[in-house]
Formats: sequence, structure tokens, C-alpha cells
Amino acid sequence: MDNKIWIFTTTGEWQQAEDPLEAHRHLDDWEAEAKAAGYSSWTSFPRQDTTPLALEIYRGKDVGAGPLFLVNVSTSTFYETVYAESVPALMELLARWTPVVHGAALGALAGQLDDKSLIPSLARRLK
Repeated sequence: MDNKIWIFTTTGEWQQAEDPLEAHRHLDDWEAEAKAAGYSSWTSFPRQDTTPLALEIYRGKDVGAGPLFLVNVSTSTFYETVYAESVPALMELLARWTPVVHGAALGALAGQLDDKSLIPSLARRLK
């Protein structure tokens, strides 16, 4: 199994490195692995139960121990983890990925509204 991870760097490039969670795989629980590696929940958006795609961000305690931020790209059934080297790298990553997350949320909302016949009803009222 490849234990390399992807890190988005401050220079705006992707690099591969050793996984900071690898030493904690014996814990068999992702949250425990992240905590043992020094990462704690920082923010997430939007709420996972409201959209098909979300970003969960964890911040590391010790910058010297690995990338400062861990980012989970999550669906309701799966997640993929990448890292951001610094605050500037995280902000650049979010600037690139937030439109996709917002698009997924708006698409899900539009589908829910359409399922309830609200969109046709509103369209008729706007004529």
C-alpha cells in the first residue's frame, strides 16, 4: 500500500510526502489517528448532512511535525485526505475548491426544490 500523501505547498504546487498519520494506523480509527498525529478539527463547510460534497479542515499543533493543515474532501460515504503546508497554501486551496463545493450544494438544493415542485411553481409566478 502506498503511504504517500499529497501536500499543497505555499508555492502553489502539489508534492508527495510521507503520511503523518501512518505511524498511528494501529489505532484503527481515523479520528484517533489524526489526534495522535497532532491534528484537531478546525472548521468544515458546508455541513456534511446538507450537501453531497464538503471540506473538513484540521489544524496541526506542531508545524515542524508535518503539514500545518489536513483537508478531507468528503461525501456522505467516502473521504479523501490532502494536506496544505501553510495558511497561504490552505487559502489558495480553498479558493480553488470552494466553488466546486458550493456548486455541489446548490445542485443538491435545486434537486430538492425540484422534487417538491417548487422551481416550476416559482417560475410560473415570475412570468
